[in-house]
Parts: sequence; C-alpha cells; structure tokens
Amino acid sequence: MMKLKGILLLFLPLFCLFLCGYDTFSQDTNTPELYLDPIFKVNYGDATADKPQSKSWTNDYGQWLVVGDEDGPKLLKKDGLGWASQSAVNRAWQTLPSRADVWNKGDEVHIVFVDECALNVVQMTYSKHRERYKQRRSRYLPMPTDCQTLETATITQDSKNQFWVCADMNEKIMVWHSFNGRVWSEPFALADDINNDDISLIVTLKGQVSVIWSNQNTQSINERIHMDGDDPDQWSEPIVVQEGDNNADDHLNATVFKNGQMAMATKNSVDIINQPQFVLRLRDKNGQWTNIPYENLRTERSPSRPIINHIEQGRIFEVHTVRNRVNNRYFISVNEIIRKGDGWEFKELIQLKTKINGKNGDVTSSKAGFLPDEPKLIFFSDDLGHIYSFDLDTLL
Repeated sequence: MMKLKGILLLFLPLFCLFLCGYDTFSQDTNTPELYLDPIFKVNYGDATADKPQSKSWTNDYGQWLVVGDEDGPKLLKKDGLGWASQSAVNRAWQTLPSRADVWNKGDEVHIVFVDECALNVVQMTYSKHRERYKQRRSRYLPMPTDCQTLETATITQDSKNQFWVCADMNEKIMVWHSFNGRVWSEPFALADDINNDDISLIVTLKGQVSVIWSNQNTQSINERIHMDGDDPDQWSEPIVVQEGDNNADDHLNATVFKNGQMAMATKNSVDIINQPQFVLRLRDKNGQWTNIPYENLRTERSPSRPIINHIEQGRIFEVHTVRNRVNNRYFISVNEIIRKGDGWEFKELIQLKTKINGKNGDVTSSKAGFLPDEPKLIFFSDDLGHIYSFDLDTLL
C-alpha cells in the first residue's frame, strides 16, 4: 500500500500539476495505527506550538529540536540513548520566550523566539572542537510601543545573506530586516487590514523572499514579494492567491523545492460537514498559484493544523492533527501527496496516537526538505508536556 511505482518517486512528474488539471483527493480508510511513547517531557503544555513554525533541523552534527518550557525554551539533541537537553545553551535561554522558529544554514542557526509583543533572535554557531552549539548573540527586535498582541513569527535568510522576520501584530503583517543578523530594523507593515486571528509566513525562494498571510476579513490568502538586493522596504503590490468562499484561516505551512517551486498546506474556514477543510496551494517558478481543496470535515473527524514537507527529488508528505468528534481523542494523520493520472491522490499512510486522553498536535518539522539518506523527522506534543517524534523513513 505504501510503495509507489518508480515514476511517482521522480520530482518532475509530481509537479506537472502546474500544467495539468486536477481532481479531488481520495483517502484510504484502512489506515494502520501506531501508538508512540514520548521522547522527552517538559513542564510546558503544547511545547511544539505554534503555527506555522519549524522547530527542527538535521545537519552533519546530528538531529536537533527546539521546544518550549516553563523557564525558557530548550534545545534537544538526539544521541544514542534518545533525546537529551543541551544544558549550556538552555541556561543561556532561561527567561527567553518559548515559541520558536528556526533557520539553519551550515554551522549557523538563527532562531526567532516569540512572546506577546516580544521577538528575540538568537544566533548560534556549532563548535566542532566542543561538539556543541555556542550562542553568539541574542537580540530583542525593535517593537512599537502601541503593540497589543503578537501571535507568531517566522524567520528566513535570502540569497544575499540578509535576514527577515515576519509576524502578525495589531491586525497588521509586519516585517523586520537585518543585513547581518545582528542589527535589526524597525518593523514596517506589508498589510494593515487583517483579522486579529490571522497569521503570516515568510519563505525564501530563488532570488526573492515571499511573505504570505491569511485575511479572514476578505476571505483571502495573499502574498507580497521582495527581490533579493532591493531596498528592504521595496516589495511588490499585494498578490491575491485566492479570495472568497471562506478559504482563509490562520493555518499556513510551506515547503520550497530546489527548482524554486513551493507547496503550501493551509486550512480554510468552511467548517461544513463533508466539505474540504484544507487547501493545497502550489506556486510555480513564475509565481502562478494553483489551489486544490482537500480533506473533508466529517461527522467523526475534524482535521486541523496541516504541515507539509518533501524528500529532495522524491515524495511529498502532509501531516495534520485530527480530533475525533465522537470521543474527543486526538491523533496525527501522516499522508502522501501522489500524482495519479490527471489528478492527485491524498493517501493516508499511518495514524500516530498516544496513550493520553487529552489534546495533542502542533506538528512541526524542518524548513529544509528531507535528504534521502538522513532521518525524516516530524514532532508533535500534548498538553501535559510530552513530546513525540516519528521518522517518515519507517514508511519508505
């Protein structure tokens, strides 16, 4: 059931959707289940929150994860005995905000930590001599004095090695810029008419940076583009990805392919039984979008918070939380997006479950695509502080 013919493993055919038509998604109801034990515990519920942040990365030095805790965020590393807290870094992180988004490149990691009306960017470098990360600097970003609320933020780096952070604040989409990752600009607004429930996402494409946000007031998903090397405040006019039919909600997550194309998983606000709750949005190299609704809301099954990632030159995975509307139990649905004829198939591969009765979810992964010869890890957490991990390699 989980093995695909070789042609489906190729990257190019997966994305002929940009030129071809599509059908609605189908789903297999005979899905295997797997109960997971926690890999770590913190004194902080929903430690892998929040949308649309990426909190893990894999490099030559191991597998890494940032989670929240009551006394500040925690950096975890996987070793031969499991996941271990990195005490030196974590001491330096005490009192920092706990919700994090990670940008990793080579030996350096930049992390934006998010709290209400506070953003802190930490820069770390891996010390090969000491075999651990060393914090080089920590900076709070300039924040307007009239800030009332800030839900989430994401960080990226463009081809000119300049850094960007975007966040929702006071019903606006705000962007901060840094030439070097040390000194940050005052924020400037890319949109000012959003709902207080909306969020944004910033991603690096070929030669440009894209900010995408939901606007539930106008029922739209929108984008603005900054070309690398232009003045920091020089952005395209707003681009409407899709508008109307309640297609906007505050759930966004994207994966970017080497050829410059992007796939984004989003939730809509339709909330009607037997109608799709999610939209797969595919952006070609020329900035043209294709929007495909999928994953129906069912009488017994309520899907939420989708993320998406891919194996370089290979398969595309979408993962989301499901609440059983009958018994109020939660599980994680792991799916593959497969080219099938003139359409696409959304194939549920496995359901990940835990032994607790409460909420679990907030699935997260890496910004970077998975390499074929490295672990392909996803993470989620429950409201009791347990953190769970699953390697997609077990499905390959």
